Amino acid sequence: MQFFEKNKTLLARLGVFISLVTLLLVVLIGVEFFVGNGDGVWFDYDLRLIGFRVAAWAVSLVALSLLIRNSSPLLQNILLSVVTIVLVILGVETAVGWIHDAGQKQPTTPTGPQYAGPAYDSSYAFDEFLGRKPIPNHTFVWAKTLDGKPFIQIPMKVDSFSRRITPFADSAHTVRNKYALFFGCSFTYGDAVRDNETMPYYFQKDNADVQAYNYGFFGYSPRHALARLQHQNVVQQVAQKDGIGIYTYIEDHVNRAIPSVGWIGMYDGYFPDIDEKNMQTQGVYRFAHPLKYRFGMMLFKSKVRQHFAMDFPFVYRPKDYELTANLIKATEDEYKKQFKNDKFYVILYPDALKKDSPMPALLKERGMKVLDYRQLFPYPAKQYQLTYDGHPNPEAHRLLMEQLTKDLKKQGVL
Repeated sequence: MQFFEKNKTLLARLGVFISLVTLLLVVLIGVEFFVGNGDGVWFDYDLRLIGFRVAAWAVSLVALSLLIRNSSPLLQNILLSVVTIVLVILGVETAVGWIHDAGQKQPTTPTGPQYAGPAYDSSYAFDEFLGRKPIPNHTFVWAKTLDGKPFIQIPMKVDSFSRRITPFADSAHTVRNKYALFFGCSFTYGDAVRDNETMPYYFQKDNADVQAYNYGFFGYSPRHALARLQHQNVVQQVAQKDGIGIYTYIEDHVNRAIPSVGWIGMYDGYFPDIDEKNMQTQGVYRFAHPLKYRFGMMLFKSKVRQHFAMDFPFVYRPKDYELTANLIKATEDEYKKQFKNDKFYVILYPDALKKDSPMPALLKERGMKVLDYRQLFPYPAKQYQLTYDGHPNPEAHRLLMEQLTKDLKKQGVL
């Protein structure tokens, strides 16, 4: 009772404020009900949500004020310090947000063709272990516009196992008694190229006795390759008994393995969670770590991060490379368990920017078969990139698979 007597004025003001807010919202919702469609949304503003947030902020501020007023001097100093830090962060975020948004709104003269698209959201379905997977038995049309007009449409066909279909190069009957499983990201899947322009296609074309299976997808990582092999009986998805497994590595896979804030936001947390102690994938990240996910999304949406093009962590740490290498090694181990052979290879994709990467050494330390193609051709480079997209063009895929075929034949694998 003494507490309420001491703070009755503040509590009374809070009650009056919440009552006024509630009354105002009731009036607005009533008006919206009669002149609108009665859903509580007026000019794209959800009146109920706004009211709840205003009341919640008022209660929170009053509770904080009461806590500070009725605490010991030490706790008061701690609380005031925390509040000051939070206000400074919010102030910086708001100021940078104004600057960033103002810069975004300024009209600029286009320096080149203005491409838009594709709508990746219509290419995937939810999966309890992968997070996202290609929609089974579906054809996704990868489409872009140029200066607002339709420019290109690329059908991407997917089979019942959520694998991109790899068509045969000719109609001649050949006995394909070997398999080649391709794991990786959009480079493997073939972002912005046709079914007969992907890496698996060119490898299959160069090797008449091999059938290639494309287990890549947009934004995939070592987590996804491992989850596929841990939660699916891939052997039953493959007709052949003998063959090879291939994982195509690019440096950005470290981002996805960590995962970085940028990748949490880009994929909205829909990727496999991993128990790093035993390298076991277990469910989806956003559901397994709701607090980490929400904090990551908060940082991802930060105007400071967007304006300065930052990511967290700022640079790859040794432990980030170690985790990525461990994931790829665990993928190899799962492949060996299922297919009863050790013919699993890691391709290091051409990369002119990350010459000092420790990944080749880390993979070799783990006893993995590494094919280092980083110097095979310059990438990124205009002659090996699509003009309407930053991904590799068909010629880059063809050259890489040509070299892979040569190396594997030299080793007596093919």
